[in-house]
Amino acid sequence: MFCIQCKQQLPPDAFFCPNCGQKVEPPSDAPAGNASADGSNPSAAGQTGCAGAPDRIESYLNYAIVITILAVFNCGSIVNLVLGIAAIVYASKVDRNLLAGDRKEAEACAQTAKMLCMIATGVIALQLLLVLFVFFAIMICLVLPILLQ
Repeated sequence: MFCIQCKQQLPPDAFFCPNCGQKVEPPSDAPAGNASADGSNPSAAGQTGCAGAPDRIESYLNYAIVITILAVFNCGSIVNLVLGIAAIVYASKVDRNLLAGDRKEAEACAQTAKMLCMIATGVIALQLLLVLFVFFAIMICLVLPILLQ
């Protein structure tokens, strides 16, 4: 099957052209209604929602945005800013790939976004521990001489 706009070859289960974004019209020999090609119900085959709509994949976009905002407010954290922006980029690709019919790539982008967010969370936790350690070290250095007098 080919895109009617850009003439690129389409994956067999695509809803939109991955090249130009044009909505893919089902072939005229495709079954109508809720039945799939083998006559079964698509929801019984693991699909949910509308007929032909792919399952939802968690994109972790909200998590990536929160990480990026925390990186902006934490002035010394360029690493978290880079990780957050990369996570946003990968998370934004999830729905686009899913709509294009490329579920495997959508899952890979979701996993990458999740991994980047988890790494950024670990870096934030380490930074907080370092700040607490320095704070308590300074407090001990200030209070200990007073207590020893």
